[in-house]
Amino acid sequence: MFSSDSKYDYQYILQASLAFDNTNINNYFVKICFFVKIKKMNIQRFVNFRYIFYPFLAFLFGIIVARGFYQADIEILIVTLILLLALGAFLIYRKKTKILLILFSFFFIGNGFYFIGEATYHNKDYSGQVLVVGRVSDSFEENDYSYTTLLKNASINGEKCRNIRVVFTKNGQNLNVGDIVSFEGEVESVKPFSLNTFNSSAYRSNTGYYCFANLENCVISEGYTTFDEKIRLAIKDDLYENMSSENAAVAYAVLFGDQSGIAFETQESYRDSGIIHILTVSGLNITFLISIIFGLLKLCRCNKYVNFAITTLVIIIYTTLCGFTPSVLRASIMGIIMMGAGLLKKRYDSLNALGVAGFAIVLFRPLNAFDVGFLMSIACVCGIILLYQPFYNVCKKFMPDLIAQYIAISLSAQLTILPFLALFSSSINLLSFIINLFIVPLFSIIFPWLFFASIICLIMPFMAFLLVPVGWGFSATKFIAVIFSATSLQIQMTPFAFSVIIFFFLLVFLLSQMVMCKKLNKLLLCATIIFGLSCSYGFSSIGNKLKPSLTYLNSYSEECLIIKNTSNETIMIGDCYLTERYLHSVNQTKIDYYISFEDVTSHMLPSLENYNIGSFLTTSGELDNQQITILDKNQTYRVGNFEILFLEVSTKLIGININFDQIDIFVANSSELDYNDRELFENISQFNPDIVVLGEDYYLAQGKDYISISSERNDVTTLNYGDMGNFIINFNNEQFAWGRLD
Repeated sequence: MFSSDSKYDYQYILQASLAFDNTNINNYFVKICFFVKIKKMNIQRFVNFRYIFYPFLAFLFGIIVARGFYQADIEILIVTLILLLALGAFLIYRKKTKILLILFSFFFIGNGFYFIGEATYHNKDYSGQVLVVGRVSDSFEENDYSYTTLLKNASINGEKCRNIRVVFTKNGQNLNVGDIVSFEGEVESVKPFSLNTFNSSAYRSNTGYYCFANLENCVISEGYTTFDEKIRLAIKDDLYENMSSENAAVAYAVLFGDQSGIAFETQESYRDSGIIHILTVSGLNITFLISIIFGLLKLCRCNKYVNFAITTLVIIIYTTLCGFTPSVLRASIMGIIMMGAGLLKKRYDSLNALGVAGFAIVLFRPLNAFDVGFLMSIACVCGIILLYQPFYNVCKKFMPDLIAQYIAISLSAQLTILPFLALFSSSINLLSFIINLFIVPLFSIIFPWLFFASIICLIMPFMAFLLVPVGWGFSATKFIAVIFSATSLQIQMTPFAFSVIIFFFLLVFLLSQMVMCKKLNKLLLCATIIFGLSCSYGFSSIGNKLKPSLTYLNSYSEECLIIKNTSNETIMIGDCYLTERYLHSVNQTKIDYYISFEDVTSHMLPSLENYNIGSFLTTSGELDNQQITILDKNQTYRVGNFEILFLEVSTKLIGININFDQIDIFVANSSELDYNDRELFENISQFNPDIVVLGEDYYLAQGKDYISISSERNDVTTLNYGDMGNFIINFNNEQFAWGRLD
């Protein structure tokens, strides 16, 4: 069972000291050997219990499943109940009631912290025009037509609020970091969850509202920049002055984690080649900083307490410049604990250090438990701690020791982040282990050079030429990434069900050396878990059986409809801010048909290329483009297994009727209709539609008996996004099943 402090047997244990969340890192940076006395126990040990790490896991799990409890998610309820019953029965059988009480207490406390976290992130809803005032931060993007920035120290109608993400239309006006901007406009509050996914970027940046504005209608006054903004802006200017814009954007991302300036093609090449981890600030960066600063000060015979203080101060400053993102904060806390353990000559326990870091991050901001980046960081560290040694023992038998270390760390880390890669529908490059053998040693030179050259340039601007070789390094990295990203040896991932994820991590835990039992017993346990994993995967696949459906998304008064038939063909009408996120969450990688009420030209196609659209259907557009299909009005066309008719009455395009699987859906053309068109709208009765999508044209539903979807509340509308948010309607013969996505 779990180890106690009584009765020991002697054996040596080798453990990774810091296990940062990168997939490949030179082992001599992170490995510490230590010897622990372990006495013989009357009862055979099963797991060495950690009184910080395991309660943290229970606490984290309690927060995560609480949302499923609140939404009555059957899968989460059943899986959680089975886990609790199995764990409770096992601990009672082994007479470990103390551990049982600790784990269950932290689990239920975690449940409560979920509701605390959601309640504290609540943002007040505002309707109509409001007065917005805020300071332009260095979270700042510019293109030919607009600025996108985060307003800090913001207020709405004189009330202080969270940060506001604003897209400003330029119209010849200039905007700079530090400016104070005030304007009138409509704001949309940010909910912590939308489309069943966590708004991690908004939560990290403390964003409470989204807004659009025109700079012509804004009052701009001179403001100020904070100390950390001045440092980031100065370094950014130096990078862009001494490198190409592409390399400068990559260098800035490597330093501070801001990838907004990196071109989409560059990100794709890094992602497809399996080295996207170097563009994120996490354990790899912190490891290099600790190793170099601590090592240099030690070589200079600096007092160990002064060494610890200086290195800790540098890590804290760097974490501040990176915005205290959860993954960076986790690595920083673990690094400081590791140095403190060495300073006090205490044994460093990486799992307990991970528990301390996790508690520090989640206790103050409970919804960080849903941040995929943070969860990947936790999983990656656990993977290295649990699986590195078994993989290394195998690899060193038939390859050089240094390569065996790289492969073992990479395998152990990448294996445990598979479920999170699947959430993004990412692909795995089977050659990533090979490319990292080249990239990580190269990066171990590039990053320290970049870090210290940036500091030197801040103090002595005339030394900016030191940044030039860094640009060469990133050019070489990009060249290698492009070569390896072109390989066809990639496996496309699809999202795992919750039960599959749980069984997956149970299997990883059983395979590790943390579980101490006879090989036969371990084999039987693993077989049981694999059986459960297979059943979970099978049941989740059955649950995803094709059903005709209509998905309604709305953001900033922009609507999007996604219609799917039983043949898995998909029609999309409109677009909004949430569309891409939703398609990603349901693993929808292709849209068969996009319907537009407006002219379709080649100029608008690039803005929709992320949706992988097969054909555009419209009544007017370019005739020589094979991707654009022109349909006559008032004529029924068969498109795949859909029947489509554009309805025109008195030279006005009223809307479009879509028939599929004995279902009729009529979508009103909001850009053409107004209150005076109510009589013209009577013509849709010929279709006897099951559902009419009205959007802002809710007045057209007066006196009608069909089910209508409107963006405004009225007496005859049965569903509107003001009440329900984003939702999906599943069709089963004549039965409609409504489900919220928010």
